[in-house]
Amino acid sequence: MNDHSNRDHYYIPYINMIIRSFAKRHHLDDIRGFEYLYQFHAIHYLEQYYDIEHTMPIEDTLDTLQRICQNNGGQIS
Repeated sequence: MNDHSNRDHYYIPYINMIIRSFAKRHHLDDIRGFEYLYQFHAIHYLEQYYDIEHTMPIEDTLDTLQRICQNNGGQIS
């Protein structure tokens, strides 16, 4: 199996899990969590660096996404 096949298989479940985990961490519903991550450019980061981020601990990824949002005007801390 090549890397592209692995990404196709795990990519969407991983992104979904990260969005849900971020939302839960910040006491948001899943839709609001997605909207927040999208509005403050963290979804773009997650898509761009999926190949690295999916190998990292979830808490580290959530911390990184929170910093990205804050650097782009997000107020959740």
